[in-house]
Amino acid sequence: MDRFMLIVLILAFVWGVVWALFLQLTPAGRFLAKRRAWITVVIGVGGDMLIALLCISFGDWLRVGLIIALSAVAIIVRSLLNEWHETDEIIRTFKDKDRQQDNLGT
Repeated sequence: MDRFMLIVLILAFVWGVVWALFLQLTPAGRFLAKRRAWITVVIGVGGDMLIALLCISFGDWLRVGLIIALSAVAIIVRSLLNEWHETDEIIRTFKDKDRQQDNLGT
């Protein structure tokens, strides 16, 4: 293994540590890890892909990126739809509660 590759691998390790610490120690990170885990994976893999660009050709990097992106489309759509349904249910619950209070007030 050459020196450059060793530096890239150390960078990958540092990226993983920094990302894990952010997710563990910050309010935003804890929210993402608990409620939007899929976003944390996208960001983590995105960081990995940027690091990979340092040590593989752009053409190979693009092919790997397309494989990862296309394989992720379904899970991202699924996650967004589930979050939309969850949010929609909460909104409907509050609207129903407001209507009930309005009916009681009249």
